[in-house]
Amino acid sequence: MNETINYHVEEFDKILAENGKINPNVNRTLIMAYKDSIENKNALINFDRTIWSKDIAPIVDAFRKNEIEEFSISNTASGLTNTLEAFESLGCKVCGLTKANLVYGRKTVPAIKLQVL
Repeated sequence: MNETINYHVEEFDKILAENGKINPNVNRTLIMAYKDSIENKNALINFDRTIWSKDIAPIVDAFRKNEIEEFSISNTASGLTNTLEAFESLGCKVCGLTKANLVYGRKTVPAIKLQVL
């Protein structure tokens, strides 16, 4: 998968440049997904690790603040439907399937694509 990366967030890049220094204003789960997605040249920010319920609202807020309109989830955790429902309750919409590159194993996997409304 060699798509064009559709995002660039200066605030996130600064955190990564500081070796992931914790910033209380930016969600750590989102920063890790951003880092992994850049390294793997994913067209969208992709979450291939667990998204905890406490992280969902801050992730959606950060997406809106930084005008990120789409993202994907390739993590197949047992609570995925609850995660999707939580994103939808905050105004995101499942809009289909896409593909994502993974950090580990260098393979492409199916991912659920969501839109931030």
